[in-house]
Amino acid sequence: MSGQMMDYKEKVIKELEDLSKQKINEVIDFIGYLKSKDAKIGRNKKIDTLNTKDNALLSIIGIGESAAPHNLAQNHDKYAYGDL
Repeated sequence: MSGQMMDYKEKVIKELEDLSKQKINEVIDFIGYLKSKDAKIGRNKKIDTLNTKDNALLSIIGIGESAAPHNLAQNHDKYAYGDL
């Protein structure tokens, strides 16, 4: 691990010491969000390299994704039939 990365980690740890448990949980949630965002970008890059034009299954990749908050399950009728 590089020295600079270690400095960043030490700084983050020092900042966490002053936060309440609730705020630390928010930080953990934010870290999870950042990781999932990076993972999604990676998946999208892989998908962009596929030839979806001639493959019906590949052409529907991502059709069920929704913006945060992910609410497809709760609002499936709205998306399927429009505003009811």
